[in-house]
Amino acid sequence: MKTYIILLSILVVSLYGCGTKEPEKSLSERIRQVWTVNIAKENSTTVYTKGGTGNPKPGYSQFKLDLTQEQTVRLTEVDNNTFVGTWALSADNTKLTLSGLTPQPSGSNGTIEYTVDSDASETVLNLNRLSQNLKTGSATTRYELIK
Repeated sequence: MKTYIILLSILVVSLYGCGTKEPEKSLSERIRQVWTVNIAKENSTTVYTKGGTGNPKPGYSQFKLDLTQEQTVRLTEVDNNTFVGTWALSADNTKLTLSGLTPQPSGSNGTIEYTVDSDASETVLNLNRLSQNLKTGSATTRYELIK
């Protein structure tokens, strides 16, 4: 009888001790944050590091990507201009598209696309802008964004 009680106690503890694991959030859920620049690179050259002194492009401190709403985006660029539109991820989660941006960012036709690194989390999002940004001297820009 004592053995039975011990075995039953072990079984109960192991069942309750394991708990249930929450399902992993989708990329769309993980990136639904307000993002700011931690590191910005233009044509592979680091031009901004958050908290750094002597940043060649301090305007990146203004950059903000607000994806908190399911489809609405608010993008504040390096020149502190804000654009509002919609955002969507590609079916394979490799591309983030901001579209219908108003007012239209220079040279964008209202659309900006980024590739999304596969290691995106709830605290770090790495993006590569697919088109050149006229506001940064037509450089190709890579962003390490943080929450």
